[in-house]
Amino acid sequence: MIGAGAAIVAGILLGGLGMAPSQSEPGSVALAHGGIRLEADRAAACITTLGWDTEGTGREGVNLLKSPVELRMWKAGAPVAAASHLAASSEQGVRYELSVGEAGRLAWEVDAHSDGLRMAVSCAADVSRSIDKLELVFPFEPTRVMTSVISSHGTDDGRFQLPAIISAPDLGQMLATSPSRAGMTGRVEGSRPGKWLVVTLELPVPAQGARTELRIAPVVLPRPAGYRDAKRWRAARRGWFNLIQQSCGASGGGVEVHGVWANNALSDPVSSVLYMLVDATLLVPDLAPGVSMAPILRRSVDYWLDHKTAPDGLVAYTAGGTGQNVMDANPAVLIGAWGAVQATGDLGWLRGRISRLEFISRYLEQRDIDGDGLVESKQSGNSGSRPPRDPDCAWDCYVGGHKNAYVNALAYRAWMGMADLERRLDRGEEAQRYEALTAGLKEAFLPAFLNPETGWLGFWRSRDGALHDLHMDAPTSIAVSYGLIEKEKGREMLHAYWKALMATGFSRFDLGVPLNLRPVPRAEMEHYTEFQHFLNGGCGVSNTSYLLNALYQVGMRREADMILDAMLKRQADGAFPNGGGFQNGFVDQMGGGAEVVDWNGKPEGYEGHLVYCWAFLHSMLMREPAMREKALGPGAHATGWGGKK
Repeated sequence: MIGAGAAIVAGILLGGLGMAPSQSEPGSVALAHGGIRLEADRAAACITTLGWDTEGTGREGVNLLKSPVELRMWKAGAPVAAASHLAASSEQGVRYELSVGEAGRLAWEVDAHSDGLRMAVSCAADVSRSIDKLELVFPFEPTRVMTSVISSHGTDDGRFQLPAIISAPDLGQMLATSPSRAGMTGRVEGSRPGKWLVVTLELPVPAQGARTELRIAPVVLPRPAGYRDAKRWRAARRGWFNLIQQSCGASGGGVEVHGVWANNALSDPVSSVLYMLVDATLLVPDLAPGVSMAPILRRSVDYWLDHKTAPDGLVAYTAGGTGQNVMDANPAVLIGAWGAVQATGDLGWLRGRISRLEFISRYLEQRDIDGDGLVESKQSGNSGSRPPRDPDCAWDCYVGGHKNAYVNALAYRAWMGMADLERRLDRGEEAQRYEALTAGLKEAFLPAFLNPETGWLGFWRSRDGALHDLHMDAPTSIAVSYGLIEKEKGREMLHAYWKALMATGFSRFDLGVPLNLRPVPRAEMEHYTEFQHFLNGGCGVSNTSYLLNALYQVGMRREADMILDAMLKRQADGAFPNGGGFQNGFVDQMGGGAEVVDWNGKPEGYEGHLVYCWAFLHSMLMREPAMREKALGPGAHATGWGGKK
C-alpha cells in the first residue's frame, strides 16, 4: 500500500535479490524488496530520490540525484509551465497528470516491475499546439557518485542515442531503451567547477492516444568466454564499468569531444592512456544489447587524430590543453588504432586512416635523435630541470625526459601494432620497416635502462647521462608485459623488486602497491609531496595493473594472486559511503580523491573517480594466457603483436 505523506517510495525486486526493506523519508512508504529505490513527490510531478544496486549489496539507498527528476515541456524554444497533480499511486508506481494549454492533459507514469523501471508519457488529446518538445531530465550528484552515460552511438552535435547505459559506479548499471521510439536521443551536460552533471532524454510529443515509453533495466555483465573463475568475476563485474566514462565537454574540447573516453565525465580526456581502453575493448567487447566498446574506442582514436594532432605530428596530452610535449600520446593513439581494427576487422576504416597513423608515427621515429633506436623526449630529464607543466608522459609529476623507459615500451607496442596493420593492408615493405624499428628499440632498451644496483629498470636516462631510478616497478613491469624483456630476465628483475617491497613492511595490498619504495628526491618532482603521498610513494591503484600483468607473465602467480584477491575484496566490499573501493565520487581537489591513497588508505588524489584505477580488473582476466592473447594479440610476448591472420 502507498501511504500518506510528502513522498511515495517504489521498490522493485531485481532477479530475486531479496533486499531488506529500504528506509524512507518520514511520511513515505518503503517496499520490502528493492534493487531500485525511487521516491516520487506527492505535491509536484518529480522524482526526488533514485538509487539502485544490481548486486544485492544494500547500496540502493544511495541517492544518485542532485535535484529531482522532472518532465519538462517546451514550445518554440521556450519552457512551458504546467500545473500537475498525482492522479494515481500503487505499490508499483505513480501516475501524474499535467495540464497543457486550455484543455490538454499529459500523463506521466513511473512504474516499477521485476525487470526494471518503466516511464511513459501519453495524452488523450492533441497537445501539439501547446508543446513541441518534451525532456526527461536527470540531474545527478557527481560528488556522491560519478553517474553518467555509456553510449556507443553518437550524433554530430554531441548527443547520444539509445540504447545507452546509465552507469552508477559501484552501485550498478541500467540499460535505457525506448521500444516506442527507435534512435531516441539524449545529451549529457555538466560543469567541472560547478560539480554538476545532467542527463537529458529528448522525448517526442506523443500523438493523441499514443504513448512514448522509456525502459530502464539492470545490466549484469556476463562472465567473458574463456574466463573460468566465477567467484572473481562476481567481485569484478559491476566495477568493470567504472573504467568507462565519456566526456561531456565540461573540461574543454568543444562539441567534438563529447563521447570521447575521459578520466571521468567531467574531467579531461587524456590521449596518453588510450591503450588501457584497448585492453578493456578486446577483453569484454559487448556491454549490453546495443552497447559495445569498439565504437567508443574508435571515436576516441578519431578525436585525437582529427582534432588534437599538431602540424608536426605531436598528439596533444589533454583535450583542453596545448603546448605540452608528452611523448606517450602518439604511441598510445597508435595502439588505440590497432585495437580498434583488432576489435572490428574494419579494413575500410584502416585504409582511410593509415596515412594519418603513419604521420603520427613519423613524429616518434624522428625523435630518435642520436640513432640508437630509442625515442628521446624533448625534455632533458636532468634533475630539477623542468619548467612547470611540461611533462614528457602521463606520469606528469616527475621531471622525466630524454630517454624514458615507459615511453619507449609504449612505442614498442605501437610499432608492433603498426606492422600488423600494414600487413593487413598487404603493405609488406611498410610492415618490415616497423618491425625493424621494434627490433632496434628492443636491442637498445635493456642496456639503456637497467640499474645494476637495484636489478630492475630505472625510469629515464636524462640528457646528462644519469639514470633516474625512482624505485618503482612500473617501467620494468610494462616492459616485461610487452615482451621487451625476456621471461627469465624479467623474473629475476621482479624477484629483486618483490624482495625490496617486502623489506618496506608494506602490507595493505587491498590498496594495490606503492608507486615508489623510497622517497623521490625533490629535484625529481615538479609537484612535490611527502613520501607515501600522491605520486611520491602513494598507492596509485592503476600502476598495480602493470605489476600484476608482469608477475603473471613470469610465473609469480602466488604473489600476484595475493594482491589481486585483496584488491577484489575491497572492490566488492567497498570502502567509502558511496560503495566505492577505489573511488569516492567527483572531488577535483588535490588531497581528496581516492584514485591515490597513502599506505593507510587515506585519499591523496584529486579526481575522486579516475578510470585507470580499474585496469587491475583487466589483469584479473589476463591472468589466463588465452585472455592475455585476446587483449595483446597472438605471439605478443614472443615475436610481437601478431594480430588476426
